[in-house]
Amino acid sequence: MSSAQREWTYDTPAEVAPLGREFDPTGFWDIICQIIAEAIKKAAITPDQIIAISAASQRQGVVFLDKDGHELYAGPNIDLRALAEGFSIDSEFGNEIYRITGHIPSFLFTPAKLRWFKTNHPHTYERIATVLSISDWIIYRLSGERVGEVTCVSDIGLVDICERKWSSRLMEMLELPAGICPQITTAGTCVGATTPAAAEQTGLAPGTLVVVGGADTQCGLLGMGVKDEGQVGIMAGWSGSIQMVTAQPIIDSRCRLWTGCHVIAGRWILESNAGESGGAYQWLKGLIFGESNTDIYARMDSLAQEAPPSSEGVLAFIGPMVMDMSRLRPSLGGFIFPTTPSVTNIERKHLIRAALENLCFAFKANYAQLEEVSHLRVEGVSIGGGLAQSQCLVQILSDLLGMEVASFEMPQVSSLGTAMCAAVGSGIYDNLEQAMDAMRPIPRIVEPDPKRAQEYAQCYGRWLTTAKWLEDLNEKWYEQMEL
Repeated sequence: MSSAQREWTYDTPAEVAPLGREFDPTGFWDIICQIIAEAIKKAAITPDQIIAISAASQRQGVVFLDKDGHELYAGPNIDLRALAEGFSIDSEFGNEIYRITGHIPSFLFTPAKLRWFKTNHPHTYERIATVLSISDWIIYRLSGERVGEVTCVSDIGLVDICERKWSSRLMEMLELPAGICPQITTAGTCVGATTPAAAEQTGLAPGTLVVVGGADTQCGLLGMGVKDEGQVGIMAGWSGSIQMVTAQPIIDSRCRLWTGCHVIAGRWILESNAGESGGAYQWLKGLIFGESNTDIYARMDSLAQEAPPSSEGVLAFIGPMVMDMSRLRPSLGGFIFPTTPSVTNIERKHLIRAALENLCFAFKANYAQLEEVSHLRVEGVSIGGGLAQSQCLVQILSDLLGMEVASFEMPQVSSLGTAMCAAVGSGIYDNLEQAMDAMRPIPRIVEPDPKRAQEYAQCYGRWLTTAKWLEDLNEKWYEQMEL
């Protein structure tokens, strides 16, 4: 019915510069309260018409609370202060940690951050009483209840992915503080109601039901109706998360992929993430058009459709890549032209289309990894998120995969999935499947064009070959620097 949003930025304290990031929980909570109030006002409703409230958030982000509920640390998924601690953990326990949690490298996850605090701020470390994902922290702020939703906690590196519960082996192995893990619950569970303080701060009615949501990508799968084994959902936002639903946890023997929990009970996800996607496309927008509003994306899409498939031979490598969490290194990238641009008359429409093709080539390569590792037959592909608003991108993807793609043109499918959780927790629906069937929007079905599919098969091959060449060149550069 309405939406509200604010930009926010992270802080880099001097002691964790240049890679460390954190945020002020009081400032962020104030922003959240403001946009809740704004969304209510835009919807032209009264607060008592809101049946329930829920929350989703980025994965890997985490908040530490003391026993009195005060925030000791709040950090996003890009806080890399614990690089050394993560490398140390992986050198000693990496394979076992990956088998337990389905996630690596450890510097991205909570155990490494806890070790950083133990080493650098022992007095703060001793006060840590509870570890929460960002959305679970929002639930706490709303209701006063400390719980851990299973999809969120499976992505902070403390959960036995097969058992869907906190890993006692991990706690023992890494000597983590006892009692820091709250009770695990599932998306769609009502944990209480808004406290009087939260109601006053947000403009919600006192006693509004508070329902647990989930991780942003998994809520996006729910919003798109991706729940059955073999279905693939692409959450094409700032990053490009390609997730396959599985009926049991599947662990990649080569440690390239991530394994997580689905919000639907008895389902897991196997993930091959293309990395920075929408972020890279936004960079290109700024480079070509300067600081302009989001309406420019529609213009970019029109320009891209004016360029031919394969973009006159231009290849882009500006962010998205094939996931391999066993060996992370900065990669070489940019635009590669078949000859001097002035000779071929390369224009911005070719750069834009090449960037969209870059996204789709990376999605395809990660999709292929899911097939390889899972040994499952793909039962359908859906795409949602900001990039799914590009009709050109979705058509390229369909042509490249050689199959129809269900495109969800509502940008905030993760928010829709979170609303489904609220609907279940408030009793409107009995379970998430019912809510999904009732609330899921009808997607636009995009069919592949056989002629373009054949052309893209060749272009994709060139992209893979060039990507491997850039990777090898990067390795040589690192070898020379080490010498």
